[in-house]
Amino acid sequence: MEYQRLSSSKPRRFVSVPTLCLIGGVLLTLTGYIAYSSSETPDILIAAAPAMMSRFSGLRVRMPMNLATPKRCQGLRCFGGTAYIPGDPLDPALIRGDLPYNAKKEGFTAAIERASRNHDLAAVRKLEQARVEVIEKTKAGGSMGKWDEIFKKQQLERRKNLMDLSLKRRAKEDALVESLKSHGEFSLDSKDQFGLTIDVQKIVRQQAEALEKALRDGADDGARMVTMRTEIDPMPWWEELPQHMMEIRVAQQLKANLDIGTVAVLFENPNVLTSEPTDGLKIGRLSNPEDANGCDIVIAIQPECDTLDKMKRVVAASHNSNYGDVVIMGGNFGSPSDPEAKMVRQFCKDTFVAGLNAISFVMPPVKLVPNVGGEPYPLPQWLIDAGYKATGNVAITGNSGTGKSSLNNALRGLKPRDDGAAAVGVKETTLDPHGYDFEPAGPEMRLWDLPGAGTPKFPLDSYMRTMGIKYFDEVIIASAARFTETDLELMDELRMHGIPFIALRTKVDLEIRNAQQDSGASEVEILRNIRQDIKENSLLPDDRIYMVSARRPDDFDFQRLRQYIIKSLHRGLEVKLAKALNRKLEVQEIWNTVC
Repeated sequence: MEYQRLSSSKPRRFVSVPTLCLIGGVLLTLTGYIAYSSSETPDILIAAAPAMMSRFSGLRVRMPMNLATPKRCQGLRCFGGTAYIPGDPLDPALIRGDLPYNAKKEGFTAAIERASRNHDLAAVRKLEQARVEVIEKTKAGGSMGKWDEIFKKQQLERRKNLMDLSLKRRAKEDALVESLKSHGEFSLDSKDQFGLTIDVQKIVRQQAEALEKALRDGADDGARMVTMRTEIDPMPWWEELPQHMMEIRVAQQLKANLDIGTVAVLFENPNVLTSEPTDGLKIGRLSNPEDANGCDIVIAIQPECDTLDKMKRVVAASHNSNYGDVVIMGGNFGSPSDPEAKMVRQFCKDTFVAGLNAISFVMPPVKLVPNVGGEPYPLPQWLIDAGYKATGNVAITGNSGTGKSSLNNALRGLKPRDDGAAAVGVKETTLDPHGYDFEPAGPEMRLWDLPGAGTPKFPLDSYMRTMGIKYFDEVIIASAARFTETDLELMDELRMHGIPFIALRTKVDLEIRNAQQDSGASEVEILRNIRQDIKENSLLPDDRIYMVSARRPDDFDFQRLRQYIIKSLHRGLEVKLAKALNRKLEVQEIWNTVC
């Protein structure tokens, strides 16, 4: 025999060697007595004896299985001083996922033994937790079936909780949209005389107010310089703005806030201005400091200030102005570790004695996905290229061969051979994501035809990331028969990430015909049974369950589905717009430096 001492969280029982021998003798005597009256029980006792002895002594007794255990008992494993057969309540196979030290095959006892010998405390802790979990899960019934029943109930409860979270998130998003609408801060059509939308107007106003405060807070004597840097994730509708429209509007707003006279706005090359309105501003060139003569303040836009000679141009313009104050927007001061750049920074401190202030304006990207389900994966490039931020997007997904492309065509009123129709066929025809303009919903609305999930090219474990599923405003999970395990797993993933979805049964006309031939049931009864089956598997309410046939667009739930998609597209676009308009501009100030 081989004795191996184990670490234990319980107090050890120390016994003498004679006592241990006495216990062993009693066990062997008992075994011999039972062997005399039974031919079955002794094998089990022999297999259990080492573990029973270790229970009393605090020592683990390890006995070679091929010598100590009869052949028909070699499937037994010992745990906590008892022998058990794989499939019993203490079987590690009841734990889903991998366990360290090959516990699924060797059993808890052997795995914990090996982990203890290797001083692998993390593995010991994990194995002990798994063992306790098995005991807790099976203590009521003590069988694999009972454990599966408990696990299924827990999974069902988890899915319901995720569904509740998704509904709460949708209600919160809808409340945000209604709030912005009630305050008149929602429409992108509400533009000022310069063509700026509400969100850009807000940014301009906040930047001008921060600059005004920095200029007023400086010392009374001497010139002051404020540098500002903007890190704002742009929205698609900003692309229509001229290149320097925001900087020009900040300069004009700052002039109005300070109630001063002319403001000099200097560029490296003033010709970059196109159609920006420059009322109240004197546009000049940095290489001509005289352009700042008679102005109350100097604003330099994107100047090169990484050398002393270049910085002296700004200082010269400051000296030619009435008060000497300077604002630099997006200037380049070089690397802080560069010796020349260090000299520039010191020169600025020595020159602008009334104060040196650096202000950063940061506006993070629109939060496209809810804060659940872990870290969001990157937005696919094909969605970015499609103008995702300013469009409504609904995806049709599901297993290959469920008629997704045919449904896409039917919803858009197209036949398979019409121009712009999605390719259909008996094979997997959709090999890449493709977005189609959904004209019934209006411009900037797209219905996406996604490749089938669970195929060799698109396995389920990477499907969510590859397809960017969590970035869609709504997902339609289509199935031509009962939902498969792939469909249900996809639904759980969508619940986890808070993405709204509906369950759709396609080709329902064929299913009705087959059911009538088999059972003779009526169409109403068949549809009721299908709906109930979908409801039980998807956990969705009736208003999110649809049954359609692409060949019969006037029957079943087809028209109701079309209206739901239109509503979802408009809602998705409104939510994205509301999140964009509700973003907060973070203002970060640092004194006595530049940015």
